[in-house]
Amino acid sequence: MEGGVRKRGASWYYYFEAGKVDGKRKKIERKGGTTKKEAQAALRDALNEFNNTGSFLDETTMSVSDYLDYWYKEYVMVNCKFNTQQYYKQCIENHIKPHFGIYKLKQITTPSLQEFINHKFIYGVYKP
Repeated sequence: MEGGVRKRGASWYYYFEAGKVDGKRKKIERKGGTTKKEAQAALRDALNEFNNTGSFLDETTMSVSDYLDYWYKEYVMVNCKFNTQQYYKQCIENHIKPHFGIYKLKQITTPSLQEFINHKFIYGVYKP
């Protein structure tokens, strides 16, 4: 990941691109100090912190089934009560994984999800 430094008034600022949100580039810019060297050092520190914080999921190769397992373990088990955990697990295993589990995340489209939801609503069971 790359970034840069620039001078604004009497201060130096560093900036770098954090990623894309809703198709738009997200840029982070902070004050780095009063000299160019200070700003470059602050940029290095910020990039190291940004790159080493949190976890990254490679959505291009991850299957829906793998993502649901990850989401259940990392979110549901931590933030939801027991009955909600059981309900989510049942919905995932009985409804979502049998239909979408083999696909990769990037292959799932809005129309395919809407069709799935409509059929579940109308028939109670998905019948393509």
